[in-house]
Amino acid sequence: MKSLKFVILLSAIFTLTACPEKGILSFGFENNSDVDVYIYLGAIERKYGGTLYPDTAISEVRAGTPVPRGSIRYGNSFHEEVWIYTDTLCLFIFDADIYNTYSWEEIKSGYKILKRYDLTLEDFRRLGWRISFPPTEDMRGIRMFPPFGSE
Repeated sequence: MKSLKFVILLSAIFTLTACPEKGILSFGFENNSDVDVYIYLGAIERKYGGTLYPDTAISEVRAGTPVPRGSIRYGNSFHEEVWIYTDTLCLFIFDADIYNTYSWEEIKSGYKILKRYDLTLEDFRRLGWRISFPPTEDMRGIRMFPPFGSE
């Protein structure tokens, strides 16, 4: 009986920890470039320091997640509720050397980004929730700045 209780308790723990939080959407970011990068998904309003499309300005507060060259970062996430406010999310990609060398004010005012993807929910779905840098051929139709092919 004790072992049955243990199995039930263990099953409950695995079930509760394995379920993603309701309403959270996650994507993977693959850095196939020859530089380390930082990424930032603009998905909050400016009053909280972020950006919400069609505002494509860099956030007011330093934000970014490091993704070393040649690696994939899973677990980038945002709340699905963001689609109530906008149909597009901006994913900013910064060169790590610039991110770590310049002040945030210099990065913002000079728009020192490697690339910005303007992604719709359909874009995320079509790409299988996996975004690449530099952009792959299947990303050709995505709005981005600088435009596709100008790398």
